[in-house]
Amino acid sequence: MTKERALSVVVDGNRLACGAYVPEGPRGTVIVLHGIPSVAPPDPDDEGYPGLARRLCAHGWTGVWAEMRSVRGSAGNFSIEGWVRDVQAVVDASRALEGGAARPLGIVASSAGGAVAVEATKRGAPVDALVLLGTPATWLSFAKDHDDAVRRIVDEAGMTLADDVIADPVAWADEFESVVTERSVTMVSIPVLIMHGTADDVVPPDHARRIADRAPNAELRFLEGAPHQLRRHPEVFELVADWLERRLA
Repeated sequence: MTKERALSVVVDGNRLACGAYVPEGPRGTVIVLHGIPSVAPPDPDDEGYPGLARRLCAHGWTGVWAEMRSVRGSAGNFSIEGWVRDVQAVVDASRALEGGAARPLGIVASSAGGAVAVEATKRGAPVDALVLLGTPATWLSFAKDHDDAVRRIVDEAGMTLADDVIADPVAWADEFESVVTERSVTMVSIPVLIMHGTADDVVPPDHARRIADRAPNAELRFLEGAPHQLRRHPEVFELVADWLERRLA
């Protein structure tokens, strides 16, 4: 019997929208993390990250989903360092679920969510395996053009920024340089699966190779013809589920 659980996660005074699907006798916990959102209307057939967590639950894992600050139902203003703290808190809350401290825990993260998941793990979050879907090795533009970065976050992603950031975004943008996947992953010894579509038009496929070349314990898979949003690609779930079973069970 599957139980649906709410997770109470408050970070820097911001309450995050989070939940968990818990099967009978879970083999471990898998957290699913989004990337930078879009203001485009959602596909009504897309169950989103909660749907992915439910599918993982059907495979015997406690599936945890979380919206990081300023995304959908979560409070707060966006910052990349804030997202790292959000991931650390979600991991702690997931470990606090009944039996969670003694079971393996993995993260499946998309795009920018992968970058913050690697950084949170590097900083000591108790994670046993990482799956990175379409994750950038380094930031493509956020730290280079401050005003354009603000526009992309507010207008294209629909997130909010603090008033002082809008007035002077330099320090906010500089934070991106402290959360760089190809640098952080060198300090992460746990198993890492890196997946990237060859038709990704958001993050160039060579970023996957750059991350894999620097990771101490990584597997790299390219999916021919797949786009950036790998979470919805038909092959990806079974590949990820099989890898998690081999690496965490």
